[in-house]
Amino acid sequence: MSRGFVLVEVSITFVVLSLALVALLPVFMLAIRAAKGTEHIEVASHLAAELMEEVRLRKWDSATPKPRRHVSKPGALGLETGEVASDKRTFDDIDDFAGWVESRPLDPLMRPLAAFPAYSRGVTVRYVDADLNPASGPTDYKQVTACAQAPKMKPLCLDTVLTNR
Repeated sequence: MSRGFVLVEVSITFVVLSLALVALLPVFMLAIRAAKGTEHIEVASHLAAELMEEVRLRKWDSATPKPRRHVSKPGALGLETGEVASDKRTFDDIDDFAGWVESRPLDPLMRPLAAFPAYSRGVTVRYVDADLNPASGPTDYKQVTACAQAPKMKPLCLDTVLTNR
């Protein structure tokens, strides 16, 4: 009698556990999808930060002398003579990155970052005033925004303000 009773208990336990696993399966699937979305956000964050650092390594303005000191009359945003719009290696100052877009992320030497082919990223640069309002002409402040994104994902953007002081 006790062997039959144990067999019934084991069978009932097996059925209950099976039902619990089936009920929890959607939760596991949701957790896997959420983890994948978090991974895309983390990668985009790192790619945007890396691009922002590339921008920050440049001079503030093409008129910045060596050794670096305040530029009394900042120039217009954009490329200067000798800089190629499709090659960031030729950029010597921050505002050369204005409008820069990479449909596939590139390292500072213009080599594709093979691990991230689905991502894209870009930079905007604009003059702002001391209150961070858009300025109509050159000021001592440049707002730089570096964004990265994966397909089906909103762009993840990092902002900074760099000053000519």
